Amino acid sequence: MKRAILFLILFTSVFVYSQRPEMVLVEGGTFIMGGSGSGSMDEMPEHEVTVNDFYMAKYEVTFDDFDLFCQATGYKKLNDGNFGRGKLPAINICWKGAIFYCNWMSSRFNLDKVYDIKVDSSGLTILNINWDANGFRLPTEAEWEYAARGGKSGRNMGDLVEFAWFAENSDNMPHEVGTLKPNSLGIYDISGNAYEWCWDYYDPKYYSNSPKDNPKGPEKGKNRIYRGGYFNAVEDFMIVSRRFNLEPTINDGQIGIRLVQSNQ
Repeated sequence: MKRAILFLILFTSVFVYSQRPEMVLVEGGTFIMGGSGSGSMDEMPEHEVTVNDFYMAKYEVTFDDFDLFCQATGYKKLNDGNFGRGKLPAINICWKGAIFYCNWMSSRFNLDKVYDIKVDSSGLTILNINWDANGFRLPTEAEWEYAARGGKSGRNMGDLVEFAWFAENSDNMPHEVGTLKPNSLGIYDISGNAYEWCWDYYDPKYYSNSPKDNPKGPEKGKNRIYRGGYFNAVEDFMIVSRRFNLEPTINDGQIGIRLVQSNQ
């Protein structure tokens, strides 16, 4: 009962001030998704994928951002791992918490919610997804990889230490978002600093039968995908095609989120 009341608060609270995320238009296009660089078979086979236009936030969600959500809704504040808060990327976000945050942000700025959610004592159930809504959501795995590869241009960003916080340059800690170079789309920290949740369920064999146009992952599963490397990852974990997965209820000190929109 207490849990149901808490989540009811998430969608009825008076909102505190928060800044609207800066979004970058990612023009749609076709690319080769997957790879063999890490040696992991779940990245194979490489396959052609087409994604539509979408908007992606320039920056990962920060503790400043997520703490406002917690203040407004009563959602439990995230553990910062003793690294600090402020403009550091928010970590220890579970996938379900990321969905709540997306819907809250949509309501905060009078946008249509993407996720129709039912919340009861058993947790969160997503009843419907409106992919055409103008509200905030998580990227699909295909959208994330397309943007990380530079979108339509597919331009490589050069030396990893210039645009990604990882084991070689981070001093074993996260850093304020946007302090290194952006990728060719103008998106910061898409590699390194914090992993980023995606929408998709995880299936190690999904690439063998995924649709070509706007794939959104398997219809069901246990774990959800996250991507991108983090501040303490070795270079092998930073390969843009590398896939990771975790149960959606687990708070992990390496994982944060980045918002996208289908429309504005």
